[in-house]
Amino acid sequence: MSEDLADVVFAKINTEEQQEIAGHFQIRSIPTLMIFREQIIIFSQPGALPESQFRDLLTKAGELDMVEVKRQIAEQAQARASGNA
Repeated sequence: MSEDLADVVFAKINTEEQQEIAGHFQIRSIPTLMIFREQIIIFSQPGALPESQFRDLLTKAGELDMVEVKRQIAEQAQARASGNA
């Protein structure tokens, strides 16, 4: 799939060699699938997906309104800071 989707960056890490990264992203199961957009984790799930589901997921991830995502993150952060979350 990485060859089919030139606008998507695919990466993997060796969690034994990169324990700090694995800890930071709370990776507890191998494999763990994560999707980032604009340096924000928009999807994280342990386990693999069939190719068709993975392609659908990538399409939906690409369609997300990142302005709205950032607004929701800011609201959640404000609610936590206020003690309302």
